[in-house]
Amino acid sequence: MTVSETLADFLQTEALPDAVRHEAKRLILNQLKASVGGKDHPAIRILHDWATEGGGGGATVHWYGTAATPQQAAMVNGALYEVLDFHDTYIPCFMHAVSAVLPAALALAEARDLPGERLVTALALGVEAELAIATILMPSGYYRGGVPAGLTGGVGAAAACSVLAGLDKARTVHALGIAMCTAFGLYASVGSMTLSYITGATARSGLAAFELAERGFTSAITAFEGDRGMFQALCDEDRAKITPALATLGTEWRLAGQTYKVVPTETITHGPIECVLAIRPRAAGREVERMAFKVNSLVQSIADERRERFGVPNSESEATFDLRHCAAAAWLAGRFTTAETAPACYMDPAVLALRDRIDLIADPARPTFEGCSVELVFTDGSRDHHAIDHFLGTPGNRVPDEKLAALFRQYATVLPPDRCDAIIAAVWALDDKPVRALTALLRT
Repeated sequence: MTVSETLADFLQTEALPDAVRHEAKRLILNQLKASVGGKDHPAIRILHDWATEGGGGGATVHWYGTAATPQQAAMVNGALYEVLDFHDTYIPCFMHAVSAVLPAALALAEARDLPGERLVTALALGVEAELAIATILMPSGYYRGGVPAGLTGGVGAAAACSVLAGLDKARTVHALGIAMCTAFGLYASVGSMTLSYITGATARSGLAAFELAERGFTSAITAFEGDRGMFQALCDEDRAKITPALATLGTEWRLAGQTYKVVPTETITHGPIECVLAIRPRAAGREVERMAFKVNSLVQSIADERRERFGVPNSESEATFDLRHCAAAAWLAGRFTTAETAPACYMDPAVLALRDRIDLIADPARPTFEGCSVELVFTDGSRDHHAIDHFLGTPGNRVPDEKLAALFRQYATVLPPDRCDAIIAAVWALDDKPVRALTALLRT
């Protein structure tokens, strides 16, 4: 069978393990946590006004409550999930797997008044299909300059929507093929508003792929592995990866390998932030002379490239993707929240000065982003050290459900406490409620 046919077969799965269903609900709550504080971000305001200008109906834009077509809602909600970089990360593929899949599926489910149980199933299966494709394409798809979720998110969105609508196998194959042929997104967008646009547009594109296939639109059935198909065009991987990556579908759930962010910034900054916040209480007022982080080699190269490209941060987005800024801001503030990527912080002379005293050292003993260490040298000559192997939120140091709910409440400052509680309860109860019981609450 072709790759699309293999995925379409997997998408016919009806019964999911309880643990997988629960993880899908956690991912939904995590995306709401990621987006609720981003409503007033300039990028979101522009995208919202542009995307909904012609009016629409059937679905709604999170937190605005704007009536929108499913494609409009998928566009803006996808950007909302991305804008604070506070979403999920699948570290093995350097990607945010849920941010394009959920907005498409949620908009379709709301428009068609579908049960929450089907949304949970569709999200889990759609993300698994997406991660299987990403596992094949990465890391060289990323090294070439692709946004991993931009390249594969449309496939996951089309897959999830096909499951929601009960599309037959033949049309599901075409939905996946259309999405494969329309993948896009360049990593040069990092640090700009364009990254949010890519996520939203990918969600909309995956939904459109499904809608066209449902109407009978066809695609190349070898869109992935065929001559000049997705595989050849987007990566430099060995074709031998394809079969084993697909063979584990439904038996080894990649969904369980997701990382949940506990601070609103990029994944590679989480270890360093956690290290400095662990040392800070015992610093007893000592001033930092230098910080030296030992990190995964890719983290060093990414951070150094951005330092050269950005110079000093000039926007919230650039501050979010600047590891040295994030570590310096966390040390001086004793925390890391959205305030630490705001102009008052990234323009603060004290933050900028400390940022210039931070060194990054590639550590061969750190195979992934999950761990790092830091040594601080203080102006009095004293030193301190801290190391972590799995920062909070990684599969090796999971965020409990209660902590995830608390993070949503912390960042949902635009909502009254009883609304926060109702949203959290609605997510956990999705198996027994219509999707509209949740989406009706997602407004300020």
